[in-house]
Amino acid sequence: MYITETERKINISPQIVLHYNMFNIAYFDIETTGFDKEKDNVILISLGYYVKDSIFKVKQYFGESLEDEKNILKNFFKDLKKFKVWCSYNGKAFDEPFIRYRMDKYKTYFDLPNEHIDLYRMIKPYKQQLKLERCNLKSVEKYAGIIRKDTIDGGMCVELYKKYLQNKDGKLRKKIMLHNFEDVLNLPSIFQIVWKIQNESSFIREDHITDKQLSYLKYLLSKNDIVLDIELEKIARKSASKVISALLGGETEVNELKKIIDKYC
Repeated sequence: MYITETERKINISPQIVLHYNMFNIAYFDIETTGFDKEKDNVILISLGYYVKDSIFKVKQYFGESLEDEKNILKNFFKDLKKFKVWCSYNGKAFDEPFIRYRMDKYKTYFDLPNEHIDLYRMIKPYKQQLKLERCNLKSVEKYAGIIRKDTIDGGMCVELYKKYLQNKDGKLRKKIMLHNFEDVLNLPSIFQIVWKIQNESSFIREDHITDKQLSYLKYLLSKNDIVLDIELEKIARKSASKVISALLGGETEVNELKKIIDKYC
C-alpha cells in the first residue's frame, strides 16, 4: 500500500467555516474497480481534514495490488475514528454503502461517523435554479469557480488502474491519485454553494413539500403537541410523505421524525 499526505491552503469565508463546523468534518472519496460492491474492490481512499486555520490536509491510501484493499480500509478507519461527521459528494448512495460492504467482507468493524453530510443531496434539489445542466461534482466545481488540474473521470481511473497493476507505472498512479485528491480537496469549497442556497430566500427545493402536505403535516404535529425546529416549507415531498406516515403510525419522538426528514431530503 502506498500512502501520501499533502497540505493545501483553502480560502473560504471564516463565517462559512464556522457555521458548518468544518474543522470537525472528515472529507472523503473512494475509487474502486467498478460499481459492484460485491465483486469490485476499493483501490484508493482520500481523507481530508483541516489541521489549522485555512490549511487542509489530504491523506491518500492507494492499493499497490487488489490484496491491499483490507489495509486501505484499516488505515483509513484508524484516521477516521476521531471524527463524528464525514462529508462526501454523493457518498450516501455509493461510497458509504461500498465501504460498509467491503468492511463486512473482511469482518473488519469500525464505528463510522454518526453524521454523513452529502453535498450532492444538498445541491441537487436546486439544480435548475443554479442553472446547472448536470449536478456531477465537476459541474458544481465549475459553478464555484474551481479549476481542476486532473483531466480524467472515475471510469478512466478503472482502466488506468488495470494498466497500473500490469506495469506499476508511477505516472499512472500519480494520475489516478490526483483525480481522487482533487475530489476531496474541493469539497470544503462546495459549502459556499450550500451557504448561498440556504441564505438566499429565492431558493426553493424543486421537489418541495406540497401545500396540501404542509397543511396536513402541521395539523398532525399540532395534534400531537410536537414542535420541530425545522422550516417545513423547505423539506422534500418524499420527506413530508414519510414523516406523515410515521406520525399516523404513532411515532412522536422528535429526533426520530427529524431523522426521517433528513433521510429523504
